[in-house]
Amino acid sequence: MPDFTENNRIRWRKFVRKNLLLYFVPNVLLNTVIPYFVLSAQPYVYLFNGEQNLARFLLPMSLLLPFLITIDVLKKVRALKNDDAFHFVMNKEFEEKRKMFKLAGLHSFYTILIVSITLFIIHISFPAHFDFGVTASVASSGILAGFYSIAFFFLSIRKIRVVN
Repeated sequence: MPDFTENNRIRWRKFVRKNLLLYFVPNVLLNTVIPYFVLSAQPYVYLFNGEQNLARFLLPMSLLLPFLITIDVLKKVRALKNDDAFHFVMNKEFEEKRKMFKLAGLHSFYTILIVSITLFIIHISFPAHFDFGVTASVASSGILAGFYSIAFFFLSIRKIRVVN
């Protein structure tokens, strides 16, 4: 947990604000714009059917974003800790790279599992060949990417800090 000195608190807030913007803005933009251009060329947007479907964007995003965000945040916080830029007590488990990759893998595994189950439930709940629409599909992809950016940033920081 960061020290309660004012200088350290200001540095910590700047770090959090800057990195949240670095993760949030590009992930939302890329995961909204790319599916829009791909899906808008089709007359219908299906969940699993067709060459370009919604699951083709959501599943890889749900696997890769949690992994990459977790690894990147843990590496940045470790580097800042080693440079003594912030004064906080770091969880000793995450001194090794192996533990970082294990946490990132668990984040990815749980996320892909939840998203797969949710997509399967949506698939069996709607009639066959239901058109989800380009706008709703693109918006859901962008919102999910934004949620991943914020959630896995804070989950990683919470896991690496020792709470006294």
